[in-house]
Amino acid sequence: MVNEHFVPVWVNVREQPLPEFPARAEVLLGTTLDDRQHVENLLSQGFFLRSLVLAPEDLRLLNPQAATVAASASTFSQHGHFAYAQTAKDDYLPMLGRALEAYRAPPP
Repeated sequence: MVNEHFVPVWVNVREQPLPEFPARAEVLLGTTLDDRQHVENLLSQGFFLRSLVLAPEDLRLLNPQAATVAASASTFSQHGHFAYAQTAKDDYLPMLGRALEAYRAPPP
């Protein structure tokens, strides 16, 4: 599914600056960046994983999730993963499927 419908891009925020995109602040959930645009927060430096699906035309976020740290923690307590992490095998493919549906849907 990933190779057929998406272009996977890996950004190592310890070595590369986090690129600009419209929903960047929403996805960071309060995590701050240093002058080089690398993750700066002590807790986030050890583990900062995000799976984002962006539309190629305008980089709009196709898999929006919890917009606050509290809501992300709630996602973890209910589903076993934090918002945007989606590393649980049972959650990843449905998340990609919903993102693909959002991309194909007519604009609101």
